[in-house]
Amino acid sequence: MSEQTYSKKELKAAQLPHQLFLFNMVGNHILLSIITASNSSFLWVTAIVPVISILVISYTLIRGKSEVNSDCLLISSHWQIVVKRTKIFLVAYVALFIGSVIAWLLYSYAGVMKELAFAVVGGLGILPVMVTVLVLTVMESETLGHALHGRLPASFNKEQQPEES
Repeated sequence: MSEQTYSKKELKAAQLPHQLFLFNMVGNHILLSIITASNSSFLWVTAIVPVISILVISYTLIRGKSEVNSDCLLISSHWQIVVKRTKIFLVAYVALFIGSVIAWLLYSYAGVMKELAFAVVGGLGILPVMVTVLVLTVMESETLGHALHGRLPASFNKEQQPEES
């Protein structure tokens, strides 16, 4: 298998999507969530976490579509990975939304206890988001290392290179 040499500019461009994704996962969903939630006097401030996340996700999806057609296979492949993982993360956000709606319906119309509604939000919403954040953070950290060293993901190596006879 032959190693291709990439310029520093190409290596930085391949790292960018992973850095954005990790910022959203670690900086926003873990650190900023804890900071904002610990300030109990202004609980509405926690709304900044999903706002930042939606901005980063939107940028990633829009930029990812344009980078798929990049001339550099390294850049294209790493953007494709991040777009795919961003979509997985969006599924966790949908689970949080569904859990919140179910909890609200149960509390408002079925008369369940407030604690049960919180448990539904936690179990159907927050838990899937946090597990997804953890798993995707580990995966992205490894893939960022691949981008740093100019390596293509294994799936792209198989798909893009001609078979040897």
